[in-house]
Amino acid sequence: LGPLHTEFDGNGYGYTSSFISSEIVKWKIGTWEVVDRIPAYYSIGHLCIPGGDTRKPWGKYVIALNKITKDRYLPTGPELTQSAQLIDISGDKMKLLLDFPTIGEPHYAQAIPSDILMKNSKKIYPIEENDHPYGIKAEKDARVVREGNVVRVYMSQIRTHFAPDNIEGIKVGDKVYFHITNLEQDWDIPHGFAVKGMQNSELLIMPGATETVVWTPLKGGVYPF
Repeated sequence: LGPLHTEFDGNGYGYTSSFISSEIVKWKIGTWEVVDRIPAYYSIGHLCIPGGDTRKPWGKYVIALNKITKDRYLPTGPELTQSAQLIDISGDKMKLLLDFPTIGEPHYAQAIPSDILMKNSKKIYPIEENDHPYGIKAEKDARVVREGNVVRVYMSQIRTHFAPDNIEGIKVGDKVYFHITNLEQDWDIPHGFAVKGMQNSELLIMPGATETVVWTPLKGGVYPF
């Protein structure tokens, strides 16, 4: 009762979420007969089969995107965690494998095999290909340049080492641009940057990338970064 969302497994079957009866119904394309059903235990909304609305689905699993699960997870605020369910559809009968939490109420979610992402995931930005106009290629290129009341700090980062690491001569009212290049060439070694009292933003810089943040000191003193 209450059919809401249908996906397909690529093997001649459709899977429809039923909101009122809180279940997934499996049916055969062509004869339209119901061949299996499985309870969702919660108020099911949408569902997801990886590639289930494409010409070539990866039809091994369906995910029930449930909602209204007030009794399931630790209440941490006005919005509660929802509960999804991973269901094996590779055989004749659907089998529940896992309950797991989701944030918000998913609508028409999509999924693809992880290896598609993994083999195309960028791990670093090669430093030799960094053509950022304010980037540097090595620590020896780090420097501070004053242009009137504009100060540009060409900074390098590598394994918590900053260069230059002691900057003097900055005046109240100067506009200081930190052009920071993360010289790391190893996967998953980003570096952050902030100046104490900064009022706009902070940076998280990926390996081989250059980012810029501007800082204007409002009073004299020593400012750690």
